[in-house]
Amino acid sequence: MASGLQKLCGTIAAMALIGAAGAAQAEAPCQGSAPVVGAEIHGPVLQVVDSERLCVALGATPDQWVEVALAPEPLQKTAAHPANRGSLMAVAFAQNITCKIVDIAGGLPVASCRLDDQSVRALTRESAAYVAGQAWR
Repeated sequence: MASGLQKLCGTIAAMALIGAAGAAQAEAPCQGSAPVVGAEIHGPVLQVVDSERLCVALGATPDQWVEVALAPEPLQKTAAHPANRGSLMAVAFAQNITCKIVDIAGGLPVASCRLDDQSVRALTRESAAYVAGQAWR
């Protein structure tokens, strides 16, 4: 009976470790190495972390996805709404973007990103992005 209980405890412990590893991966879906300042990366956005950070896929697996923070830009007079995660999802998710790394802050690349020759950050502040972003969670 003790060996059955030990096996059950071992199984539960193994499941907990697998769950913890999965949770750690869920917290850090973009595991690619930070490019150097001045580098340009291009690829689809496969993860939007929040209103300021997204992941650009340079390959098929998360170890090739690079998380970048959007570089600050001056507000445009026509900016109708503040950027939020939903508006960034509406603008960039599954889109091929080009990002130029302009700085590294806290180990995270800071980039000026463009979609069809327009600033991703500026696009997130447009009314259409805000409305479309309301559907994203």
